[in-house]
Amino acid sequence: MQPLTLTVYDRNVRHSLSESHRSNSQRTPDGGSHAIFPTNFHYIFEDDNETEELKTDGSVENVIILHMEESGSVSHAELISDQYELLSFNSGSTGPGNDEGQDIELEVVSQFNDLTPLVRDLTLVELIKLYTTQNEQLQTISNSM
Repeated sequence: MQPLTLTVYDRNVRHSLSESHRSNSQRTPDGGSHAIFPTNFHYIFEDDNETEELKTDGSVENVIILHMEESGSVSHAELISDQYELLSFNSGSTGPGNDEGQDIELEVVSQFNDLTPLVRDLTLVELIKLYTTQNEQLQTISNSM
């Protein structure tokens, strides 16, 4: 199995409004998302002869399920979470050859919060852009159901 790099980007508009409170490790080049690097991986293969029973871990908050083809490419991604909804996923190789691994990026949106304290000083154009983005995210979530 090839190495896998999994990055999750939270596209909640709240992150673009609270830039001053964000640490450098969480900034992304587009400035509009929050990067998360999942840990605590469990690999489960359909053709495994031994069925390993996973212990219930109360600290697991989110489950990402990646459906992979025999070639190692990701065909489908799912997210089971009370805090996030999956918007989309992208996958590609990390190097010129396919031997160096695969990058998988998930775009998610976290729960919408009250933005009133953050939007008081925004212009009408900025507010329209903000709420248009939120509506597009809600439409994407609605279409996936």
